[in-house]
Amino acid sequence: MNLSQITSLEWWGAVAQDFVWKIRPPDRLESTSSTWPIDPERLADVSVIWPSEYEWLPSRLWVESLRRGLSRHVQVEHSWIPQPYPGIVLIQIRNRGGRQDVALDYSDYPQVNQACAARCSLYFKMQFPRSGEVPAHVLPGGFVPFRNDLYRLLPHIRRLADRREYSYDVYGRFGAEFARDIRSKACSLLANQNYFRWEGSLHTKSYPLSLQEIARSKICIDLPGSGDFCFRLIDYMAVGACIIARRHKATLHVPLVDGEHIVYAREDLSDLVDLCRFYLENEEAREALRRNSRAYFDRYLHRDQLAGYYLHECLKVM
Repeated sequence: MNLSQITSLEWWGAVAQDFVWKIRPPDRLESTSSTWPIDPERLADVSVIWPSEYEWLPSRLWVESLRRGLSRHVQVEHSWIPQPYPGIVLIQIRNRGGRQDVALDYSDYPQVNQACAARCSLYFKMQFPRSGEVPAHVLPGGFVPFRNDLYRLLPHIRRLADRREYSYDVYGRFGAEFARDIRSKACSLLANQNYFRWEGSLHTKSYPLSLQEIARSKICIDLPGSGDFCFRLIDYMAVGACIIARRHKATLHVPLVDGEHIVYAREDLSDLVDLCRFYLENEEAREALRRNSRAYFDRYLHRDQLAGYYLHECLKVM
């Protein structure tokens, strides 16, 4: 996750739309019943100490959703906690007077910070490597949206998606800062075909506008960014999209299933256009993927669910 992703001039294109929604905001997106049920009696003695300052200020944008999710389950207090590790937010879990360090690794890179892992009871890694060995207490950390605003905007966006008034057959907007080779190749393949309408480029739009475009697209293309998982994957799933992606080298805490939650193209993208054609021609299969991706988000990635998973795993070691 990189500061340049939040400094685009197009960010300010969202101001007018944000202003309208702040005057009359959509209903809050609530989570479904807890996927990781936790005994309330055990939670009664648990609280979270959250750092009052971050090692890198922009990390607030990404971990804020987790903080809010945790606050729905337990008391969250702010206090000064040293933050010596780049790409990691250290929090503390307090239970019956004791405290344990827990790491939230939001770094784009798959490597585990061994020094940090050595001091923590649990270490949640968002870009969790699909292969290779990691210590037993290093767990997949799921992933978070680009902005916590997603939860304010999403009820409106989902209503738009559920109308199925599509403007685009296949869609994908990507920044040019990261993974430029694979992103350029995908955009070129999709632009130089005559089977369907492609809406995409190596230029992004403001966050609210990009969510609207997702809602108006039959198929959304996911590609890596600075890390293997990119924010737009979470946005796609939150809206409920038929997603075609290059296979991820990272895994979520509940692995995505090819053909159920997402469709994976070959590593070289040689079948990307054919996959798009198939799902454009097979509405039933496409709509099933849309429903399943949204259901996955609601069950496993919504901030309340992700926080419940974190607490569930923390209680195992307390």
